[in-house]
Amino acid sequence: MLNVMRKHAGSWMIKVILFAIVIVFVFWGVGSFRSREASKVATVNDEMIGLADYRRAYNNLLDQYRKRFGSSLNDGMIEMLQIKRQALNQLIDRTILLQEVKKLDLRVSKSEIADSIMNTEVFQNNGFFDNRRYRSVLAQVHITPEEFEAEQKNVLLSQKLTRIVMGAAKVSEVEARQWYDWKNTSVNLDYVCFKPERYKDVEPSEEEISAFFEKKGENYRTDPTVKVRYVVFDSKTYESAVKLNEDDIVDYYDSNQSDFKVEKTVEASHILFRVDPNADDKADQAAKAKAEEVANLAKSNQDFSKLAKEYSEGPTKDTGGYLGKFQHSQMVKPFADKAFSMAKGEISDPVKTQFGWHVIKVDSVEEASTKSIEESREQIADLLKERDAKNLAYDRVELFYESIFEKEDFVSNAKTADLTVMETELFDRKGPKSLGEERNDFAKIAFALKVDEVSDIQEIGSRYFLIQPMEKVDAAIPQLADVKTKVRTDLVKSIQANKAKADAEAMAGDLKSGKSFEESSNDYKVDIINTGLFKRHSPIPEIGSDSKVSDAAFVLSSAGSTNEMPVQGTAGFYLLWLVEKMTPEADGFEAEKENINAMLLQQKQRTSMQDWIEARKAESKITIEKEYLE
Repeated sequence: MLNVMRKHAGSWMIKVILFAIVIVFVFWGVGSFRSREASKVATVNDEMIGLADYRRAYNNLLDQYRKRFGSSLNDGMIEMLQIKRQALNQLIDRTILLQEVKKLDLRVSKSEIADSIMNTEVFQNNGFFDNRRYRSVLAQVHITPEEFEAEQKNVLLSQKLTRIVMGAAKVSEVEARQWYDWKNTSVNLDYVCFKPERYKDVEPSEEEISAFFEKKGENYRTDPTVKVRYVVFDSKTYESAVKLNEDDIVDYYDSNQSDFKVEKTVEASHILFRVDPNADDKADQAAKAKAEEVANLAKSNQDFSKLAKEYSEGPTKDTGGYLGKFQHSQMVKPFADKAFSMAKGEISDPVKTQFGWHVIKVDSVEEASTKSIEESREQIADLLKERDAKNLAYDRVELFYESIFEKEDFVSNAKTADLTVMETELFDRKGPKSLGEERNDFAKIAFALKVDEVSDIQEIGSRYFLIQPMEKVDAAIPQLADVKTKVRTDLVKSIQANKAKADAEAMAGDLKSGKSFEESSNDYKVDIINTGLFKRHSPIPEIGSDSKVSDAAFVLSSAGSTNEMPVQGTAGFYLLWLVEKMTPEADGFEAEKENINAMLLQQKQRTSMQDWIEARKAESKITIEKEYLE
């Protein structure tokens, strides 16, 4: 079946924009697509984890965090998140999992591997596996089908073992009810809040500012920055210099005939009657009977589009079953074989695929052909102009690069060559804003160079760059004078927060000694505010979403109880007084029980899987190379 998936691959690739194929690998997020490098990162029961796999896992995690945190992800956050340790743990867990698979002699068939790939949405077009898209997506992430299929086998084996381990998890009705009560209990509070900004007269001395800066200096550490000069060669500026003649166009056309071949296409609609892959023969025959009945209706001149909207169980139901134009390789074989054997306007008997039974109507047929040179002339001219302009740009940057022997040559030779030398201001690892989408790649190159060192020719986006750092400033704690305004502001806020906390603690002491909530609040000139009833994890009336205050509120057990110590929330320091606490009625539990059971089961399954992995790790001999230990 895997060979069937491959045999219709075309000579050109469809351009698709897809982020990553790693979505398939749910459990560990990376794949071992290349042979491991000799460098060893760790061993698990004498099986080596190589540097190539480690780098891939690390970069994969780093990309995930970059998408989550954007430009705020800096070196400090990377260290705090322990991404290196996370990557290594992923690989150790993965290795142990696959070792256990071997011990248990679990297996998957070739047809299971093929089915899992063909049912992966990213490889489908209009709900059907598209072999050309499959190969195109893999090519974009530099993976061969053979490598991907080998890794997919590991994924399926791991999933089998995971299902075995998780299968023991069960949820009792008592557990479900306890969770329902916990989630739906509501409380009504009176509270006071000591807000730092109420303490207005705070004037720190120079000595206090200096001492605060000395203590908190790390908070003001600057990011490393670099200032560079560069020249840029844009291929678009050389397009006017490109001279094409008829021979160039004819020669390209004759040499690349396969690029101008147009495969036979069929434009069709279908009505799908789904059949579960594990369904018995009775269910299969019932679906076939429905398909035959609808096929007869269509053949009796009933509107095919309306029949599809009424009966189809496929993703194209709402568009009347319309699939558009497609090539043979873009559909699963039984469907494609039938559609490509039909004439315009013909309606098929039911056709069986792994998705179920299909009734097909062919709307039009376009036979295979080859575009003439006249039809292709504009396309070829644009392609040759872009190619030759890019070559001219590269030749020019190469010539300039070869003329640079000393650091001073960068500027002087640029003037001689009538090139504009651009200079940036100091910029951080995000790169200079003026370069737009090219800024991040530009910054990576700039930070990797030494001062006065000239980069190799760098292709960024559609342009060529030569980059020379002029100045580098390391991350450092600045002089107090440079950040004094910010330091003073932070110190004032700190003093205000300490005063608010001290008064809140004093009031908490008064409450403990027997003073009433109302009397004590009057003493400290803070208003009592009532929240009304609210549930756990829902916004608190008058306060909003504040998990610390909410957690403290639900710890209170009986009316009239207060928190012994102030709670530091987002707006200040809170003291709470419980007015009432209400548990939910039983009626709502019955309505939510099924969803609660499913959610708790999922949690238990995850926990049982992690516990199982940890137990296997405890039994394993794991050695981590010294440089990879945190």
